[in-house]
Amino acid sequence: MTVPWGTEAGREFFIYVLVMTILLSPLWGAEITIGAVQVSELCGDPASDWDGDGEVSSRGDEWLEIINTGPDTVDLSAYYMRDALGDEPHLQFSGVLAAGETAVFWGSDAAAWQSAQGLSVSGLSLNNAGDLIQIFLGHPEAAGASLVDLAPYPDHAADDDRSMARFDDEWVLCDGLNTYGGALEPVGSGCPPTPGEGNVCAGLVGAASRSWSDIKILWR
Repeated sequence: MTVPWGTEAGREFFIYVLVMTILLSPLWGAEITIGAVQVSELCGDPASDWDGDGEVSSRGDEWLEIINTGPDTVDLSAYYMRDALGDEPHLQFSGVLAAGETAVFWGSDAAAWQSAQGLSVSGLSLNNAGDLIQIFLGHPEAAGASLVDLAPYPDHAADDDRSMARFDDEWVLCDGLNTYGGALEPVGSGCPPTPGEGNVCAGLVGAASRSWSDIKILWR
């Protein structure tokens, strides 16, 4: 796990969110590891029809992009996502993901899965005031489930089509569609959101360009 932003304030924010997650969520029985499936990019406050269903929905057009950083194809049905509040997962992923590839899941995907499971329908539930995304290998309420990734984002990152994306070991604010001129970390990069396309922006190195040797070093 890496510190998302390179300032003392950023470190303090990350530690705060992590501590609150442990206190508010039933993670005590979960094994915490670093997994191959990780969050690559997320959009918590959509203002466009991201899922392409013909209408803009604050719930249905939220999206979460994941990446397979490992050397082998993975079965995504073993992985679940939830945020820092509540016990139930918001989504069980589906499909398979080859090494180095990304997959995008929309809020409408999460709503459909929740409905099929008889759960309350909330979509991905990416809170606009900031949140912490958790990725589990195994159902988070099941014995033996592993917490494999944490992805925090602050309030200003969830505002009208801004996204947060991993570029190498840092989280970057992608504000190409809605410029952020403030001084809070992470500051605006001018990069556009790129769901499903990998994280590439002029002057920044995308997550998809990592070598496997670099990734293995992170696992040590």
